[in-house]
Amino acid sequence: MTVSVLRIVPLVLAAVVGLLVVDAGFVYDDPSALVENPVVNGSTPIWEAFVRDFWGRPATHGFTSWRPLMPIVWALIWRIWPSDPLPFHLLSASLHVFAVWMSMRFVYRLRPSYAYSSAVGALFALHPLNTEAVSAIVSQADLLSFALAIGACTVALGPASLRGGSYCALLLVLATLVKESAIVFAPLAALLFLLESGDKKLPLLATVPVLVVTVVVIGVQLSLPRAPGVTMITSNLAHHADGGLRLLLGLHNIGRSLWMSVWPWPIAPNHGYAVTELQLGVLGPHAALGAVLLVVGTIGGVWAVSHRRRAWVAALSLLYAPALLQSHWFVPLITDLAERLLYPATLGIAMIAGICIFDRLQRPVARTLLVSSLGLAALIGSLSARRAWVDEDSLWLYSVRVEPKATLHQHNASNTFFRADDLDRGAYHRLIDVYLLNRFPAPVQWEQIESTRSLSPLERFVELPAILEPDDPCALVRLFTKEARQYKPLYEYVVEHWGRRYPACGRWAP
Repeated sequence: MTVSVLRIVPLVLAAVVGLLVVDAGFVYDDPSALVENPVVNGSTPIWEAFVRDFWGRPATHGFTSWRPLMPIVWALIWRIWPSDPLPFHLLSASLHVFAVWMSMRFVYRLRPSYAYSSAVGALFALHPLNTEAVSAIVSQADLLSFALAIGACTVALGPASLRGGSYCALLLVLATLVKESAIVFAPLAALLFLLESGDKKLPLLATVPVLVVTVVVIGVQLSLPRAPGVTMITSNLAHHADGGLRLLLGLHNIGRSLWMSVWPWPIAPNHGYAVTELQLGVLGPHAALGAVLLVVGTIGGVWAVSHRRRAWVAALSLLYAPALLQSHWFVPLITDLAERLLYPATLGIAMIAGICIFDRLQRPVARTLLVSSLGLAALIGSLSARRAWVDEDSLWLYSVRVEPKATLHQHNASNTFFRADDLDRGAYHRLIDVYLLNRFPAPVQWEQIESTRSLSPLERFVELPAILEPDDPCALVRLFTKEARQYKPLYEYVVEHWGRRYPACGRWAP
């Protein structure tokens, strides 16, 4: 293949991935971040993005996150195409293409081979783990911040100087104004400067602006007043784990994050409670994997730095930094394990795969065949997950099927069924949701829920209180009934079916 073809194929593949959901609406967090955001919809001046949080809430409310640049970009688009999701999804596709292009430039600087950079770019573009990052409009912050951060790292591969360090620092500032998590790549940029051969003074000088920016960004983020109750938004176990359990949960998240970069299935918006529980039996397997891979990564990193193998330093940093971020050891995040935060890790694993393929296989045909096979498998394996993001109902029906233990999936799936007037399924999923939230953060009896799989949704709804709480089913019945009063059809459904089954649990007046 010609150089031009090699350089354009990954970009085309990235565009294809992005356009798979071009017909989607505002899904999941998109309405909160865009439709209801006063900065985006024009209810407040655009400059207020700097004094409000990412979701448009005023500083007096407290900040869940402060990322002013992305709402400004959205506001400009909204002015031209108000309430139209199409241009926003086109932007998602464009940003994914941009991130792939920036990554290929970075990879080429590390290993000047168009075949290698093209292979890495293709694997990065098609990785199934980028499903949420590319499909959700709100995740454009992840795409753009990473593209800018990888641009900063590319600058760090050039001649070290104070000017080069300043350019690198400027790109890092822009990246963190898009999304603060981009600061985790500042150490990589500094390392790349320091690993330059030759005069030692210039590399040290180049790192000064990078270090200054790192300290300032971290200081600003830590100084922001945080919104109350943020930890309960997604039932985050990290805020309820102490001591050994916190260490174990962190290792679990690291192990699962790294494993997902190789085997991302099931792909879903949420992997928190009760997929994850504060039990050794649940956390242990991935925690053990995380501990082993941390040791392997540390040894590999020391070897790469000592031998000045910048390609390996970069690949390991890109792979491990997002996983370490999701350990919650350094900064407690809103969600336990977010796929969109692993977007950079997919480039890291693509680089490692590319290095192994190009070092082990000498024949271009064999390399092309293997990369093509991996890319095709990744695309086919992620199609259903990507297309699920086309609308709310599709997303939550898919999610509750592939990751049913997630509280968020059960809640949103119940809303989907209520909208379809399917009270049998809606009531069942809402009951699971209420049960899980009531148990949080304690372990749940999922095997007892699974024992009712052969029953109809109505039968499961009727019998589950007695199965889950045999000593006192009324506690769960009363808790659910209280919530059901907010939706009259559901309350009438509860009275009809639980009134006879649990007559002692309340006054069953319609």
